[in-house]
Amino acid sequence: MRRKITTGLLFLIPVLVLVLMHTTGIQNKPVDGGNYEYYEWESLEGIASVPVTVMPAYTEFPGISELLAELETGIKTAKDEVLQILAKEENALGYYSNLILANRSEKEGKDASEYYRTALELYYTEEIHFKLAEHLLKNGKLSEAEKEYLLLLPNEKALDVLMAMKTAPEKICEAYASQKEWEALRKFLTMVFENNPAENDNITLMKYYAQALFEQGDYKSALPFYKKLYGLDNSDQSIAWLYARCMEAVGQTSAAVKLYSVMGEKGAYRLGLILQKQGKALEAADAFAGSNEAVSLWHAARIWDNAGMIEKALETYTRIASIASMYQDDAAYRAYILSKRLGNDDVDKFLDVLSFHPAWMDRIGEKPVMPELTELNYHVPEYLKQAEIYEAEGFLDAAAIEVAIGSKTTTLEEKLALGDWYLKRGQYYNAILWGIRSLSEQPTRRGYELAYPQLFEKYVIKEAEEYKLDPALIWAVIREESHFRYDAVSKAGAIGLMQIMPATGKDIASRMGLSITDNDLFKPEINIMLGAFYINSMMNMFNGDIDKALAAYNGGPGNVKKWLESGLMTSEEDFPTAISFSETQEYVTKVRNAYFIYKWLYK
Repeated sequence: MRRKITTGLLFLIPVLVLVLMHTTGIQNKPVDGGNYEYYEWESLEGIASVPVTVMPAYTEFPGISELLAELETGIKTAKDEVLQILAKEENALGYYSNLILANRSEKEGKDASEYYRTALELYYTEEIHFKLAEHLLKNGKLSEAEKEYLLLLPNEKALDVLMAMKTAPEKICEAYASQKEWEALRKFLTMVFENNPAENDNITLMKYYAQALFEQGDYKSALPFYKKLYGLDNSDQSIAWLYARCMEAVGQTSAAVKLYSVMGEKGAYRLGLILQKQGKALEAADAFAGSNEAVSLWHAARIWDNAGMIEKALETYTRIASIASMYQDDAAYRAYILSKRLGNDDVDKFLDVLSFHPAWMDRIGEKPVMPELTELNYHVPEYLKQAEIYEAEGFLDAAAIEVAIGSKTTTLEEKLALGDWYLKRGQYYNAILWGIRSLSEQPTRRGYELAYPQLFEKYVIKEAEEYKLDPALIWAVIREESHFRYDAVSKAGAIGLMQIMPATGKDIASRMGLSITDNDLFKPEINIMLGAFYINSMMNMFNGDIDKALAAYNGGPGNVKKWLESGLMTSEEDFPTAISFSETQEYVTKVRNAYFIYKWLYK
């Protein structure tokens, strides 16, 4: 019996040795993994050859501070092979490791382009993009370098290099146009034409120059170029439309009408607008109807509606309601109203569109269809935890990079966690965006709370109580006006949370016995105070009608009074269609939708 046991133990010894070696390898393996080379161990006596992973000795990976120190000083902090492992990580460590490896490769005269490209894929900056382009140029990879410099336009440094490389002007024009850099494109071609008059006959460059002028609204200067281009090829409908549009803009209306008239669908909308301005409403409607664009069909339907041609209007509204566009819900509402007036109860197809909009459902007396909310438990992803550590250590750039890289591809849970992350840091716009993104996947309570937050609560409640307004209405206006960005400034010059125009703000302040500067409108408490005052004034002016008050807030009370006198106004339910400003039309429904969601969510 003893002999058998001893023999068995002798047989197990080599096996136990292998197991011990394998276990040791696992224990030495770093948490984040690694790429290690495989070696074949010679077989032990009586045992077949077994492949075994040989792990390198324990390596301490550099942290963010060491990597940043090398980027600043150039003093090496880790071996290349260690950084190459880190460079494969999709995080801030990976980003900085690629930059260090690129710097080292540059110094050693090696190809650094792949390190630069990987860094740019992880986190884009123009500075690193320029380093890539310069590296390619220095190493004679002219075609690749040119491609990168074209992408770097409109940066003037990139243009200087491209000019030195004698890049074809057509390529530079294409790059400017793709980025809609029209003024830069105009300046570049002006320089080209001045330096090389022979290029004035280059048809491709002429098209780009005319387009640059057109896109900036300089129709008068663009006109002679489009006249010449149209003369060279009158079969090009794009050129014909631009030529007609320039003639229309400078007052050559008859010539424009003549050209639009022979362009079919492409010229229908502009032709309709001209005829409408000339008072030829029914002719304009026929022209509008010649297009398949929702905006053109909407104009046609409103003209027929206003003229009492209900069946024809209904047919066109129905058509628009089947097209995905900004007019779809407005058309579905009007088609529903007209169908009911004509005694037609076949309105399910319109309800299918309207059911997504609480405002429209309320207007037709139907209960808004709100989603079933789920309560979702979720955890903070590792990249946000790491970013928080970087923040605590003072590495704010690294934290931002960590979040930017980690959030490129996100699960529903990560979207919610990102919303919380930005909300906690007072970056309300980003918090709302992540809330909205989460709702596109699944309606959760937290997603709605992020997308429709009750921010600046102290000021909102105070002003709501002052003017006996529903605080949900103030929040809805703030959300649609600025997405809670206190520093927002519109193209028209409106400022702050509730987008108050400086002149309007000063007028309201004077009525309240206050004196303010434009900069005061960036202060949440002042902006909300003035905005609430104005909402209350509009509510009083229009007898508590929210639709009319919101339309006045956005489009002005004078315009609301004009719309109320429209031929479309036979009852209160006609008002949304009577609004002739598309922006105001959209605004009223968006705010009303948000208002209902606030009341439902925080009931």
